[in-house]
Amino acid sequence: MVMVALVLVAMGGLSLSVLAVTNSSNDTLRETRERTSAMYVAEAAISQSLFDLQNGGTGVVGSEQAPASYEQSDMWVDVTDMGGGSKSLVATGMDKGVGYRIEVLVDQEVNTNFIWAAFGDVGMTMDSNARVDSYDSSLGVYEDQDVNGNGTKKYALENGNVGSNQDISMDSNTSVHGDASPGPAGTASITGSAVVSGSTTPSSETLPLDPLDIPVFPSSGDYIASGTTTLPSGDYDFDLFELDGNSKLIIVGPATIVVDDMSLSSNAELIIDATAGGVEFFVMDDFVMNSNTLIASTTYTPADVTINLESDNVIDPDTSVDLDAVDFDSNAKLYGTIYAPNASVEINSNFELFGALTAYKVHLDSNSKIHYDEALANANANASTAYTMSLWRGAPYQSGSTSAWVSSSSTPKQTPDGY
Repeated sequence: MVMVALVLVAMGGLSLSVLAVTNSSNDTLRETRERTSAMYVAEAAISQSLFDLQNGGTGVVGSEQAPASYEQSDMWVDVTDMGGGSKSLVATGMDKGVGYRIEVLVDQEVNTNFIWAAFGDVGMTMDSNARVDSYDSSLGVYEDQDVNGNGTKKYALENGNVGSNQDISMDSNTSVHGDASPGPAGTASITGSAVVSGSTTPSSETLPLDPLDIPVFPSSGDYIASGTTTLPSGDYDFDLFELDGNSKLIIVGPATIVVDDMSLSSNAELIIDATAGGVEFFVMDDFVMNSNTLIASTTYTPADVTINLESDNVIDPDTSVDLDAVDFDSNAKLYGTIYAPNASVEINSNFELFGALTAYKVHLDSNSKIHYDEALANANANASTAYTMSLWRGAPYQSGSTSAWVSSSSTPKQTPDGY
């Protein structure tokens, strides 16, 4: 009986031990499962934060005091501006009291088509008294920032950089308030009293011009505007797009307009209502702005108007690309961006461009002016802002804790859900 009792006691102890191990194992498995779930919730929070950033938001999702819900779990994202277009996104996911925290460092991608006031692939030339400077449309209109210098030499800011993959030539009395950067094997030829406030050091590499990706829409024939008319938001394809003299056309954005030939007769105004979005043009052949014409949004924000020229007047000289302001008092103006990878673009005398110009070749006639909008470096009228990830790290998290990260890297790490 004694032996039986001892065996029973031993078996009972063993059973208790097995039960304790089993319970501990179950607790560990449950915590691991909940920790993994919390990590996925944190990943979902990062995705939501990025989506918000790319569409103009702050990227903040909920808060620790008022978390956002994700199925049966909680999540929040804190965003810190690191400067230079970089942001730190710290996401926390909580599942049944178990947490996981992820930090992602993202860098805003710059639209390289419009980091220059003017850029000519095979050359950039400026005639006497042509002038380039910069301003920031996010701070107000150009006239309020044009406070430096005096007389005909007044300017706003000094980030009006010009560039080329080859040579830059500046005649006497021209001024560039910024850098004048030729290509790696190019030179910057500065004549007489021409002034460059920044560097003339050649670029270390060439800047390739991307081909245009032209959308395809059903043709709607010709569009000729006279008097004051309004074109509703939408996608259009016109053979001829023409504004008669003294006419005013209001286009409601967002809109994408593909045309074979586009022209504005003297004194015509093309106004963009960009309250809901900007307007983007794709011009296949001729593009002509005559004297006293205006293209601008109602807020005069250059990012609201994008003009893409597929026009090839280099191979086909019959194609006309002309920004024309013959009369010195004409004050023809365009608030927007021009991208013409196949065209030689000439900015004629007394024409003012507020925005940016990138073309196959650029020539600025006497007394023409380009005022680069610094806000364009991080904006594109009809596209969301893009971000790239430069760091990912994650660690278990307990509410109220400030525990160290468990992994860190200067290069991205792929998380389990393929983020």
